[in-house]
Order: sequence, then C-alpha cells, then structure tokens
Amino acid sequence: MKKLLATILAMILSMTMLSACSKNSGNPVQEESLKPENSVTPAQGEFPKPVGSYTVGRTQMDFKYRASNNSDRELTALFFYPSDSTEGKPTAEYAFPEFQSLRDELLVKLGATAGEQLFEPDFKTWSYNDLALSQRAQQYPVLFYVHGAGAYPQQGTLYAQDLASSGYIVVSIGHADSGVYKLKDGRTMSMSPEFMDDLVKYGMEAATLITPQLVTEKLGEEEAIEVSRKLTSAPEAVKFAKYAVLQSEDIRYVADQLYQMNTGDIESIFKGRLQLEIGMGVFGHSFGGTTAAIVSRDDDRFVGGVNFDGNMLGALDSDLKKPFMQLGTVLAYNTNAFLLESNSQDSYFAIIDNVIHSDFSDSLFTATNGAARGTRDAMEQRSIITSYTKAFFDRYMLNKETEIESLTFDGVDMIKKP
Repeated sequence: MKKLLATILAMILSMTMLSACSKNSGNPVQEESLKPENSVTPAQGEFPKPVGSYTVGRTQMDFKYRASNNSDRELTALFFYPSDSTEGKPTAEYAFPEFQSLRDELLVKLGATAGEQLFEPDFKTWSYNDLALSQRAQQYPVLFYVHGAGAYPQQGTLYAQDLASSGYIVVSIGHADSGVYKLKDGRTMSMSPEFMDDLVKYGMEAATLITPQLVTEKLGEEEAIEVSRKLTSAPEAVKFAKYAVLQSEDIRYVADQLYQMNTGDIESIFKGRLQLEIGMGVFGHSFGGTTAAIVSRDDDRFVGGVNFDGNMLGALDSDLKKPFMQLGTVLAYNTNAFLLESNSQDSYFAIIDNVIHSDFSDSLFTATNGAARGTRDAMEQRSIITSYTKAFFDRYMLNKETEIESLTFDGVDMIKKP
C-alpha cells in the first residue's frame, strides 16, 4: 500500500512521476505534422529544434486579481510566440535558479526526501527573450498551456516551442496555490499549505481506489466508464477539483487581458496581433489537463482543449459541448473514460503505450534520471504529442482540413466518438 500511495502521489505531483504503462515498442507509421529535418535527436542538455519555421520569442508578464473565493491570486505568464529572427540574442534560460531548492522543500513537506535535479541548470531552450513579433502574418491564434500540480510554467516548453514555431502564440501561466514560479520582481511562489494538504488527502484516497490492474490493463468501455465515475466522484477528488476551477479562473482572467492587449488598452507587443475572433484553445499536462477540460466547458471563447494524461476532476459526466482530446496512458483511459460518453462533440482518446506520466511533459528530454522515463523513444513520443495537438487545433481553431484519425502511430490506440 505504501508503494502504491507513493506512485499515486507521484502521478499527481507531476514533477516526480513514476507510474508506468505497457511495454510495446512504438515506431511512428505516419506523421504528417513534423518535418524530417527537425526529427534529429538533440544533443544531451537541450530540447530538439522546434518543428516549425518561425523563431520562437518568449516574454513574461505578471497579473493579479481577486478570484471567486475572494483570494488574491498573483500570477505570472510566459508568452511563446512566432518571431522572424533571434536578433543575435542567446537562448532564454529554461526555468530559474531557485527552482531546485523550492522543489526539494515541497518534497520534504510531502514526506519524501530531496531528490536529484530534475534538469540541468543550463538546459538549452530554443526560445529567445523579448524578440519582435513576426511580421509574416497580421495576426496569430492563441493557445493556453496549463502546468501540472506542483510544476512550473516552463514545464510545457517543448510543446510551446513546437506550436509557437508553427504560428501559434502559447500562454503558459504560473498558477497560485499549485505552481512553482518566479515573478518579474524576483519573488518566488510555491504551493500553498492548503493545496499540499488536500493533495496528500486526495493521493491517499486514490491509493485505496486505484488497483495495479488499472495501471497496466485497458478495461472494456463500460467497465472503464463505471470505474472512472467512481474515482472522480470520490469525496477527496470532488474537494480537490476546486483548485482546477481556480486555475480555470486564472486562464479566463488572463484571456480578458489579452483582449485589452489586442486593443492597446494594455501595452504589449501584441496590439492588434492576436487572432481572438476565431476563439482560443487550451491544453495542459496532468492537473493542467483537468483545468483544460473545465475551461473548455465553461468559457465559450475557447473552442476546445487537449489533456495530456490528466484526470477529469470537476468535469464528471460533463457535456463539454466542445471538441476535446485526451492523450494518455492506459491509466488515464481507465480513469477518464466517461468523457467518451458524456461529451456531445468530437472526442478523441489516444492511449499511448510504453510511456509514463512524466513523458507528457518536458521531462521527456530534461530528466536527469533515466528511471523517470518510459521506454518509448523520446523523439517518437514528442512526434505523437506535437502531431496530435497541432492537428487538433489546426482543425478546430483554424478550420484546416486535417484528418486527425489519419495520424497513425505504432503502439497508439486512437478512439474517436461520435
């Protein structure tokens, strides 16, 4: 039981994921979105080159507002965006120097020991700070990325770079209560004590409900739907969902600010350059995927979302009334299968073998501990996630004729409804 509890807590705290899935090999049969020249395995200590033709700019903005629970939430947001030139600048740092010590403090508070570095301090990105926005198009579509519980806004840099280099602006928020991030004035923020307490309670409850079979074996659809409803309606799961609701408010607040940036009421490089009339998209990893579902359901400005191996707390049996995609492990399917029955719009569920939970984040390349990775080739996994995510938003935001179902990969079971 102790080992299972540790696994479940690790699953939730997305910086230290250890849960495993099945062991089949995974070679892509067809991948239309990635260019061959960007499929070269990168040198150790750096991300692979982004898949698109744009240079990737990155800038940071901070925000503060009062949430529905009357708490003052202080956020930071990283904007990854298309640019035309590096302007001779060095690549942006990946995270921030204080991250490792803050992460170790969290682990100790959760009853674990300080761990190895999650990534090298000088890990190389393909982003450049404060570049000019590209002039190749008048406006660019907007996506939001949501980090996992206890993670950081840079956690999705791999996929933010791929999408920004392909012509999207990607906004990644450091969320109050659940995030670890650094504001522009130098102050650092970490998980709140209340969030940590509720995280542990939720993890302990999940440990009593999730059997080893759910981690390794795909259930039949009816059984999976029944199991997923049971897990998502458990008392601590229902209680913990409030944080995903607050994170959805963070996103909706920053989205409000984007409209003001577009009109010039808030000074930024984005005046008149945001393609907001077509709607926005949202995707996230782990608890960030949970948030993506809630944003998709509750805000009509968002056309749909993608969940990277997260659960659906707070969205039990919800009709999102939006297209939605889940990319995950067998465990994610067994604990979220009700999505396929409850959502009235196009719903996709890709079950990817030979990966673990952290393989849906930057850990795919940044992890310094090989044991914290699945056995699927990292470039193959990146190809799967980027290809499906880009195809989804190309189709449902940009109305491009992308056939998501034609993206076939060995070891990936894609389910679509209706």
